[in-house]
Amino acid sequence: MDTWKALLKADPSDWLLEKENPSVRYFALKQILDLPEDDPAVLEAKNQIMQYGIVPEILQKQQDPAYLQTYHRFYTCKYKGLVWSLITLAELGAARCRRSGSSANIS
Repeated sequence: MDTWKALLKADPSDWLLEKENPSVRYFALKQILDLPEDDPAVLEAKNQIMQYGIVPEILQKQQDPAYLQTYHRFYTCKYKGLVWSLITLAELGAARCRRSGSSANIS
């Protein structure tokens, strides 16, 4: 692990482990520090993904009926439709949950 740090001007570990960005913290703990999924720090970060930061903001915006609008040009209308948010949520490590009023699962 220290070999990649030697290439940097400073150690980014503290920055990657800040609690202000639970998704980054979660993936840093798992993929850089190689902590197991059942480690208390990993579990805490995973739970906070759904509580703080961008994930709850995305989920809140999905409450708007216009958000579920279907776009006729899937690729050129990217980032506006539901599928793009689901991709982003997955990349951020969002937990699978069932939203009220929806039959879709987020994973």
